[in-house]
Amino acid sequence: MLKLYDLSGKNDLRFSPPCWNVKLCLIQNNIKFMTIPVRFTDKDKIAFSKQKLVPILDYKDGFVYDSWNIINWLDENYPQKKIFLNNSSKNFSYFLYLWTSRQLLPILFKIIAHEIPNVLEEDDIYYYIKTREERINGPITKFVPLISSSIEEFRKLIDPIRKIIINNGYISGKKPGIEDCIFFGNLKWVDVCSSCNLLDDEDPVYKWYKNLLKISKSTD
Repeated sequence: MLKLYDLSGKNDLRFSPPCWNVKLCLIQNNIKFMTIPVRFTDKDKIAFSKQKLVPILDYKDGFVYDSWNIINWLDENYPQKKIFLNNSSKNFSYFLYLWTSRQLLPILFKIIAHEIPNVLEEDDIYYYIKTREERINGPITKFVPLISSSIEEFRKLIDPIRKIIINNGYISGKKPGIEDCIFFGNLKWVDVCSSCNLLDDEDPVYKWYKNLLKISKSTD
């Protein structure tokens, strides 16, 4: 069975956006897998891969890391599942992978950075605060005054996704597909790590998220 090394927090909470993107893809396509929880400070668990980050997918003859690489590996090794329906699907999925990681996640981090320690425990709290404050050159609370404006920025930025969902029901079309999986992890991250209202309850994107959340529950 496939083994997915998956970022874990307090009480076995799973909150990593790229890990969730892969997990939802596996669940959606009925591919059997198990998760191996990895805390921030559990670097020994993934030492075999010579990587410092998850997700890492361990399979019979080796392993593959990085969510985009894993999704491509699944597409190549489970051709009957049709992860990418065609080249257009693959190209749009790659755009979403890049756009979410480079444009959306930095904005979301500003919104929830100060709350993430609440879902961690022991050494992971110190590790998170130290590494993130070094990265942003200041305290993790520095973005708190920007939360409201960052939420508004996020809501405006995802308007194209919102329009696609209004027209089709899902990003991939009439039913969820890999494009939905790639976008899902962003909202899941905020949902489990923060108390903020990222989206209004009547927002089509929020309703879309709640539908996908039902699918994800089987391994939550």
